[in-house]
This record gives sequence, C-alpha cells and structure tokens, in this order.
Amino acid sequence: MDTCHLCKAPGVVELLDFGLQPICNRFLTAPNAEEARFPIRFGQCGACGLVQIAVPVPAIELKPRVDWITYNEPEGHLDRLADLIAKLPGLAKDSAICGVSFKDDTLLRRLRERGYPQTWRLDPKNDLGIAEHGVGVETIQHRLTVEAAGIMARAHGKADVVIARHIWEHASDPSEFLRALKAMMSSDGYLVLEVPDSERALATCDYSTVWEEHSLYFTPVTFRHGILLSGFTVEFFECFPYTLENSLVAIARADNRTPRALPPKELLHEEKRRAQVYASGLTTQRKKIGSYFDRHRNEHGKIAILGAGHLACTFINLLHLKEYLDCLVDDNPHKRGLFMPGSHLPIYESRALLERGIKLCLLSVGAEIEERVIEKNRAFTVAGGIFASIFPASKHALEI
Repeated sequence: MDTCHLCKAPGVVELLDFGLQPICNRFLTAPNAEEARFPIRFGQCGACGLVQIAVPVPAIELKPRVDWITYNEPEGHLDRLADLIAKLPGLAKDSAICGVSFKDDTLLRRLRERGYPQTWRLDPKNDLGIAEHGVGVETIQHRLTVEAAGIMARAHGKADVVIARHIWEHASDPSEFLRALKAMMSSDGYLVLEVPDSERALATCDYSTVWEEHSLYFTPVTFRHGILLSGFTVEFFECFPYTLENSLVAIARADNRTPRALPPKELLHEEKRRAQVYASGLTTQRKKIGSYFDRHRNEHGKIAILGAGHLACTFINLLHLKEYLDCLVDDNPHKRGLFMPGSHLPIYESRALLERGIKLCLLSVGAEIEERVIEKNRAFTVAGGIFASIFPASKHALEI
C-alpha cells in the first residue's frame, strides 16, 4: 500500500492501474514520434477517503515544452467570492492580499476594484527562482516550500489574505503546500482555497477527469477535511455549481489547537462506495463506447473529436478509442499539423469535419461554449453530421 499524500496514512488502496500514459501537453510533430510515458495508478486513502494518483509525475516532466498552452478555470462565481472576501471580519482597506499563481489574477483585480489596493502575486522568477518561461502551477507547487514562503514573507511582509485557486489539486505534497501558505499569512490571516470538485466525475464514471497534472481528486468531504487535517479551521465553505465540474471554495484560518479529525465513518463509507463504482465501471465503459463507435463507424461513417486538449487526450487513451477515430479538430493555430499524445491521431482545423466526411463529432469543450461551437459548425449538422459530448454531465452527452 502507498502512503496518502495528504494525511500520510499508509492505507492507499489501488483502484485502477492505467498503465503507462503520455503527458497530455506534449503534442507530437510526427505520427511516429517517440514519447515518454509514466505510470498512472489511481488509489484512495482508507483513512481520509481522498482519491489520488499514487505516484505523481515529477513536476519537471509536467512543465509544458511550448509557451502557448493555456488553461481556463471557471470564473462565474468570482464576483460573489470577491464580495465575501471584502466583508471578512478584521479586513481593512490597507490589508495585504496575496495571490499564488496567474490563476488568482482575476480575483485580485476584483478586490482592487472593491477598494483593496494592497494586492500582489508571487513572481515565479524573483520569488521562487524559476527562470524558465512557460512554467505553470505544476512548477510553482513544487517550488513553494515552507522555506521559500518564509523568504517571501520577509521580503513582502505577511499577507492578511492568501489566495490559491486551482493549484492544491496539483500538489505532490499537499500538506507541505498548505504549510507554505500558512507561512505567508499573518497570525490572524485568511486562506482562500479553491479546487475542482471531482464528485460528479467519480459518480458518473467520467474517465476524462484523470489527468497526470492533478495528483488529488477532491470531493466536498475530502476537501473540507483535508483543510482541517492541515491545521486550519474552515470559516466559509461553498460548492459553486457548474455544468461539468463544480468549484469548491473554502476560506480558512490557521488553527493548531483544533484536533485534526478524519471524516466520520458514514461519510468515509460513501466516499469509498463512490470510488469503487468508478473503479469497477472502467471495463464496462470501454466495452460500451468501443462497441458503439464500432457500429457507428461501420454503419454511418467516420468519427472525430473537436477540442484537442487534455480531456480529449485522456478520454481516448484511457478508454482505448484510438482505432475508432479518424482525427481531432481544433482551430487553435498552434495545434495545426500536430498529433495527439498517446494515440498519435492527427489534428486538423474544424473545416476537416466536412472535408474528411466526418459523421459523428464528439465535443471535448466546456459546456458553456458547446452551443457556440455547434452553431459555428452549422454546415456540419446541415450536412447530416451529429455532435455529441464526451462528458456524461453535458446535455449533449453521447447516448450509448
């Protein structure tokens, strides 16, 4: 058994072994190009219930090799979150507010607009010694140690609010990461923490959610108790709903006096039940989707995926779908002429849907833009093409 990354209990039970998988951000320049692969084993801690990748891929391997890859996080809730932060007890207009990564910039901007000018965000180069261009949260979480945080606190002063959006799930040592954030905070300061909610993906057997850059797969229960286990009390907690993946937000304060309680047995039982359903559903899902694709290809014609990102990459590789697909389409000019990691499928512009005679196109884009994408490619549907989503939670979900 592996040791839990969060609570350090030696009770991580293996759920799924996905074998050797490629890095999703390493697009290939040729269909026969060699690529590095890393073991992805999915497990769950028997003590705290957290689902996690047993051995995280090293941060240096996750660093993008190009500077044009971007990731967008949900922001529809940020105005409300900014209002909540602005009303925190003890916060003054001259309070220092710090962000950890570029993902915090838009929330920091909202707080400045609300009259809190003393905002700053750590600089990867000057604060963490990261000289390379194109690094992301995978490198920041690795370099942001307690020692580095202490140096920053002495240089910038301790912050009254530390914001860390969509980075904790990337942490290879989540306890160390929160200790580092605590070292940046004033004694009565606040920590604003946000992570994606994996509960729906686990419950609906959505295997596109597995990503080598996410070491941790939080649910409302494991997120809240993970914060408590790390020496904080939770002052505010909310799950902000989105179509495909909710956002979990907590505002916490450091508290070393409160016992670090594990989830109660009834909640832990539900976490384990859900994870077991997810684990047992993989073989069935592979067979169902594979059989559907095989019939559709033989009876109607070619199949493609629109959106050549990490979700599509995982969907294809983990469900063994390469043989059924003709190509991927994506209008990002940087991806034109490249090939997908793992499957080595070619990436074309969206006009290829008509040019290559695609009959079924699976959407691997955010739910908020699905309708826009369908409308943009209206000629495809007019010609008899069908759009469906790879995500079970989408209203356009593939019906199999």
